[in-house]
Amino acid sequence: MKFIHSLSEILHSIEKILAIILCILMLISLSLGVFYRYFLSSPLNWSDETAIFSLAWLTFIGGSMSIKRQNSAAVTLFMDKMNGKTKKVLIGISLLTVLLFALYIFYLSVMWLSSSNIMIQRSNSMQLPMIIPYLSVPVSFFFISIHSLDLILKNFQGKKEAL
Repeated sequence: MKFIHSLSEILHSIEKILAIILCILMLISLSLGVFYRYFLSSPLNWSDETAIFSLAWLTFIGGSMSIKRQNSAAVTLFMDKMNGKTKKVLIGISLLTVLLFALYIFYLSVMWLSSSNIMIQRSNSMQLPMIIPYLSVPVSFFFISIHSLDLILKNFQGKKEAL
């Protein structure tokens, strides 16, 4: 339990740093793209691609962070009427569903990235190996799995922060 919680906290710290870096990278890339296109009349062909890949990574990392902090969208009308053990069991079932979904997507994405044609794909303008943007999926779903497992363990230990 302590190991999973510590791992979840470490991964959350890494996610925060990655989110900051990706936001800055996206801002700089788009700003340079606009500056070069409209002020120097010489568009950069890599700035849009950099921003798109940064946004893809940021989206998946942000999704993982929202699971950790329990800030994801939810309809709680039904859950708000529950209390005690029933509520704890239903929360556990919902967290278990998230964990199973995350593990399934992680498995599928690893299988997808293991295919031979992924390794030869390159992006159009930067010629970046496409494995780099594609890795956002398994990495984020691995993080989601760890965060979900941590929340499940907290829920069944009765810690208030998991509810």
